[in-house]
Amino acid sequence: MKAIITGATGGLGRNLGEFLNKKNWEVIGFGRNKKIGNSLGYKFKAFDLSDPDETLKAFEKADVVFHCAALSSPWGKYEDFFKHNVIATKNVITAIKKYEIKKLIHVSTPSIYFNFSDQRDIKETYLPKKFVNHYAKTKYLAEQEVLNSDIDSVIIRPRGIFGEYDSVLIPRLEKIAAKGFLPVIKEKNPLVDVTYVGNVVYSMYLAAIKKTPEKSVFNITNDESMHIYELFEMVMKTLNKQVKFKKISYNKMMTIAKTMEFFSKIKITKEPLITQYGVGLIAFDQTLCIQNAKNILNYEPKYSIKEGLERYARSKYQTL
Repeated sequence: MKAIITGATGGLGRNLGEFLNKKNWEVIGFGRNKKIGNSLGYKFKAFDLSDPDETLKAFEKADVVFHCAALSSPWGKYEDFFKHNVIATKNVITAIKKYEIKKLIHVSTPSIYFNFSDQRDIKETYLPKKFVNHYAKTKYLAEQEVLNSDIDSVIIRPRGIFGEYDSVLIPRLEKIAAKGFLPVIKEKNPLVDVTYVGNVVYSMYLAAIKKTPEKSVFNITNDESMHIYELFEMVMKTLNKQVKFKKISYNKMMTIAKTMEFFSKIKITKEPLITQYGVGLIAFDQTLCIQNAKNILNYEPKYSIKEGLERYARSKYQTL
């Protein structure tokens, strides 16, 4: 099997490439980080997917494309998100058609579900009245490009990816904790889902090798919902760090987030340490139904959250 991975220098893409290499697949990686790309151990091309000519020139014949590339952040300009999430996806689809590649595995996000309320067992068909931020909106628009195309495709929505090469979830927690405490909402201990990257990679592999219904969409989690206090404590304990919780009212936290966002918008600071979306994530339940993935892909997580954190910690300390 021959695979093309976009976003090959990101956390998910790097783990996927290593997994497929071990399966003796032929892998080609696309990304913008030349330093990481040249160390991947397989063919790599550095360019910007939002450039249609560069994208067409870089692509070649393959069996499957794993589209992991995205601008993933709770903060930024809409035009940047649109460029890297929607335009880039359009260009990938055009290239897939030109080279007659059989299948696309498109990585999306359950951020499209978020609506500042408690949500449990969310199914793939749910949509809020309004998207929470530019990232969620443009990832939904990218999904529509995939669903409206005539190529064989699978969309996955993995929740809270963590693990080796993570530069987002756990590092952000560590950054906040380094201030002396982790803020939590008074009288709230929401139930949340996260997913170890090895399980996400496994779900993508299954999506690639199995015959799936046309335009399939799958939620992916560790199938191990946890209360946020328990999750935070497990993360910090695994990293051998002490954690203190500071209970703050929801309204106060939102006021702090709005203030930080305001200063970022007027360019006094860069990305705010806390956003309204970030406050929402620690204030409300959000768990996903993964029954479709179980039934159709025969997906079952291979690693528990505890095992995933231990693997992440080992990889982190090995690189220090």
